[in-house]
Amino acid sequence: MIRTTCGASTHVGQVRDGNEDNFVTIEGLYFVADGMGGHSAGEVASEIAVRILQEVYTDPKVRVSSPGLLADAISTANTAIFMEAMHDASKTGMGTTLTGLAVTNAPDNQIVVANVGDSRTYLWRHGELRQVTKDHSHVQTLVDRGAITRAEARVHFQRNIVLRAMGIESWVDIDTFPMTVEDGDRFIMCSDGLVDEADDDEIETEIRLSSSVQDLADRLVDLANRNGGRDNITVIVVDFAVSNEAVKTDGEVVIAPPVVEPPTATEPPITEEIAVITSGQTPDIAPLRPSRWFTVATYAMWLASAAITATVIISAITSSQ
Repeated sequence: MIRTTCGASTHVGQVRDGNEDNFVTIEGLYFVADGMGGHSAGEVASEIAVRILQEVYTDPKVRVSSPGLLADAISTANTAIFMEAMHDASKTGMGTTLTGLAVTNAPDNQIVVANVGDSRTYLWRHGELRQVTKDHSHVQTLVDRGAITRAEARVHFQRNIVLRAMGIESWVDIDTFPMTVEDGDRFIMCSDGLVDEADDDEIETEIRLSSSVQDLADRLVDLANRNGGRDNITVIVVDFAVSNEAVKTDGEVVIAPPVVEPPTATEPPITEEIAVITSGQTPDIAPLRPSRWFTVATYAMWLASAAITATVIISAITSSQ
């Protein structure tokens, strides 16, 4: 059985006027959402993301018991954000990143980590820190190609460009990572307000100095602020204890999601990447790929044009004979 202890901290930072981050920390569900979009729309998008995800996860008729079902829940939140922007022109273009984990099978110690965008989930296990998620960002593609280093990516002038975000389109591509937790595992979920200001070595130092999950969450937020605090900062820290007995004590909860029928699977998300500017900067980026329906329509128009041209040629030949 899984037992968890959780701490969370959020801060507006040293530059921004408002905090567009939101988070959820309930039994078995721990997610950070980093909103984007003007006129407080980013805050709306991130709030919708964590609220809908919590509603789906705690619905007594639903059991989020697999990576696919967690992705379905995130897709439901994505649709809610997209529809809100469709109905309110002032929120057009709003979106949010999302990262975190859900306990999907407590008796077997199974969880699923998920992410969309450049917010991150880390795992501290056996004294080593590793990044579980992979940033959906322009600078990450440069790192993957060997064009820049991870250190250079943190200060790159195009670090504000993400390639996936919730709410921008009706469907979103979601990365999921099923994992078996071990006793003593510590997961750290954070918005890019932390990782843009602190490298992994600095984060690891704070982990070693911390006395509790809440102390670590506070330390990491303070670290980001000391290093500049150019963005909102949100951190969730979750410790896992694995035992054979169901125990509940102060500050700790046993995770046991209700066993009920899962929802019917929905149409799989379209996996086209998008580019979203997460600040006032407007760097040059490659044009977006056309949607599949645009491609089909273009091809159909080409065929119709070809048919008309062939008819005209045949008519001309016939008339000349």
